[in-house]
Amino acid sequence: MNSDADQQLTLAVPEQLLRTLAERIAEHLDHARSAEPDSPWLDATAAAAYLGFSRDRLYKLTAAGAIPFRKKRDGQGLLFHRDELDRWLEAQYPRQGWQS
Repeated sequence: MNSDADQQLTLAVPEQLLRTLAERIAEHLDHARSAEPDSPWLDATAAAAYLGFSRDRLYKLTAAGAIPFRKKRDGQGLLFHRDELDRWLEAQYPRQGWQS
């Protein structure tokens, strides 16, 4: 008689899916290693994560000029400053309810 703890589940995962997952994890780790934790500057991926937005939503806000960002003069790289994002959030989401 086997207990539930003795049973194992085997799952076949397509090789392409495993490769894609491995690549995405590697990209995430590279990004996390290269990010300066004390730097106030965020790239688009980090800014979207900081705000809790999707990258698509963040890009739509930048295209509309609705959020503070910096753009390289001759490139497409976007940068966001944490303090500017914090002030933008405070303006877009004013405090409601109980205030001390």
